[in-house]
Amino acid sequence: MKIVVLVKQVPSLGAVEFDEETKTLKREGVPLELNVFDRYAVQHAAALREQHGGEVVALTMGPPQAEEALRECLALGADRAVHLSDKAFAVADTLGTSRTLALAIAKEGADLVLCGRKTLDSETWQVPPEVAAFLGWPHVTNAAELECTDGRVLSLTRETDFGDDVFEVATPLVASVGRAPAGDAAEGARDGPITVWTARDLVDDFRDDDKRFGQPGSPTRVLAVRDSRPARKGLQFEDVEAAAQATLDLLAERRPEADPWEKPRHIAENPGATYDCWCVVELAAGQPRRISLELVSRSRNLAGKLGGKQVSLVLGTGAEAAAEEVGRHGGELVYTAEELGEYHPELWAHAIRIVLERQRPHVLLVPATGRGRDYGPRAAGELELGMTGDCVGVDIARAGRLLQQKPAYGGNIVSVIMGATTPQLATVRPRMYDPLEQRDDAEFDVRRLDLGPLPEPRVRLVERRESRTSYQIDEVDVVSLLGPGLGGAEAIPRIEAEAAAVGAAVAGTREACDAGWVDRPAQVGLLGRPVAPRLLVAVGVHGDLEEVGGFVKARVVVTVGPDDAAPIREAADVIVEGDWRQTLEPLHRAVAAGL
Repeated sequence: MKIVVLVKQVPSLGAVEFDEETKTLKREGVPLELNVFDRYAVQHAAALREQHGGEVVALTMGPPQAEEALRECLALGADRAVHLSDKAFAVADTLGTSRTLALAIAKEGADLVLCGRKTLDSETWQVPPEVAAFLGWPHVTNAAELECTDGRVLSLTRETDFGDDVFEVATPLVASVGRAPAGDAAEGARDGPITVWTARDLVDDFRDDDKRFGQPGSPTRVLAVRDSRPARKGLQFEDVEAAAQATLDLLAERRPEADPWEKPRHIAENPGATYDCWCVVELAAGQPRRISLELVSRSRNLAGKLGGKQVSLVLGTGAEAAAEEVGRHGGELVYTAEELGEYHPELWAHAIRIVLERQRPHVLLVPATGRGRDYGPRAAGELELGMTGDCVGVDIARAGRLLQQKPAYGGNIVSVIMGATTPQLATVRPRMYDPLEQRDDAEFDVRRLDLGPLPEPRVRLVERRESRTSYQIDEVDVVSLLGPGLGGAEAIPRIEAEAAAVGAAVAGTREACDAGWVDRPAQVGLLGRPVAPRLLVAVGVHGDLEEVGGFVKARVVVTVGPDDAAPIREAADVIVEGDWRQTLEPLHRAVAAGL
């Protein structure tokens, strides 16, 4: 089996600084390293080769110094490497990058393409599905386990917020991985060659400003970069009641301004056209997820600025039953696609593509969930449409274009982006907006979406183990984040019970998840998931950059614990001194009573 592994060199964590004068990231002299999720992909590839034979080829696109990342891949077990290095590749967005990588894969040839689930610098989850789209291959994202059964068929276990999905698929295949392989690493320390390819090595008809590469081949543009680090109060309390009151005061002060039911006027002074704004609605336990209702609210606001309607697309089992709730939360025209059934990446991507091709929505907002990051980029890649992923804000400019705020390093840095293609696509993170209050007198229209015959999936769902509820982390107002300072697993049942009593969810840092105290999909941080609750209570959390990067967008942060030297104190609004065993439960109770 020939495995190509896509890798990227990124700035080292802790070495990123923002230049206030130039309003850009400082890159000169910043140490670089191999993206950690790409390291996992190389390790998975080497393990498969050791078991079944074949070759592992590391592939990167980047400046000359990116050779260092390829050298590290060789040390991890890759047999050889290919370096795409050409000024023509510069300033590529995810679509331009994916097109170039797909051309290189087609030239090199492969049975399997592996890559990390995202890059830590730009929070990009889109490249794996978009590369697969350009190649016309099936894909699976966020795989935790990979096994090859007969040299042609792979079994992949995909981690989700609901449980594990086990897929079988024949090669060729693109897969992204989110965890290192279990067991001992395969033998590494190889010293294979590194081949450099330019654009002319990928195409025979290269020309200046070739629209297949770099900025000319990229439909999105960065308009500005902003330092978005939140200013935290750092208020210290020994008295729990005083700490709780200060927390409630901050929560009231920082409550987001909700979009009103009354839609705003058309943004153009002399409107010449009107456009609808669409959003995708995902369900959990038969009900619209909070992120979906947030997008209904926000897209209703954007629809007003475009002079059109808010259109909601409800997908999967339970869609028809949920349609009325969507309408009562602001949906004006609600399409349902019940026939898609339970989530399947190929079928849902097919449905989104049908909508984009037939309905031509001016704007389509997709939830930045494990599912939305899967089917959204796939459809965008197939149609070669620009898409900005994991947005923390979206709005409409006067020309009717979608302004998108894209985070980096968890949201400490935010880029303002605009796309050139239509439909305009973005995935939006949970809890960036508030849903509209339900109105029983709301007027809306519900229609079934005719998708025609559905394709036969190439990725076969073998088993679905619905064993988790970590999706609730994005549904509730309060999240308790547990770190290694708890001292041991014996504390977890008590904290979970206290959190459940006040309607809070429990998440963990990398160390807490590594120790098995908290389920892996509930890991918060740059190596885990971002969260943005109204209140985050950190218990026993040290607070390094990787951890803090996961909750930059939390409205209020409270830390509980006695460690005077922990950097979490610099990232907290309220610091509760003393032993968490005496302070956490009364803090939870007092805050919950005032919310």
